[in-house]
Amino acid sequence: MKYFIYTIIAIVTVAVVAGFFIVGSPREERSRRFDQQRIEHLQLLQSELINYWMNKAKLPANLSLLKDDLRGITIPTDPESNQSYVYKVLGPLKFQLCASFNLPSLSTVYTNEGKPMPIDPYYAGQNWSHDAGQVCFDRTIDKDFYQPVKPAAAGKPAW
Repeated sequence: MKYFIYTIIAIVTVAVVAGFFIVGSPREERSRRFDQQRIEHLQLLQSELINYWMNKAKLPANLSLLKDDLRGITIPTDPESNQSYVYKVLGPLKFQLCASFNLPSLSTVYTNEGKPMPIDPYYAGQNWSHDAGQVCFDRTIDKDFYQPVKPAAAGKPAW
């Protein structure tokens, strides 16, 4: 009976250790979730920067200009440190968004069920791969794809 109990304890221990190697530790998973939130925040900021450019024909000087209470747009901050993301204007159509990541990105992101997570088609052509540490993403607005909104003629309603 004594050997049976030791065998069961050994099997359970091996299973737990193997689980950490296969899935990763809870701490690593938490870090990956923070990194995924950072990517989602950068995607939101990119979308709002493009929207701003389409409506004003220029990039904003800083991220605070994207805040829009009417549409419910708030400027996200890093989910772990609560620091602002880094934004730089590199030219009339070019900008850079930067964040500090805990871990390098995985080549494929999986759901909790172990299935590959579908890629959002809106961002499918963009590379959000990153290493650990501070990473910057350079983006250029394609004027052929994103057209500035033409203002309504003076005295005429936009509709």
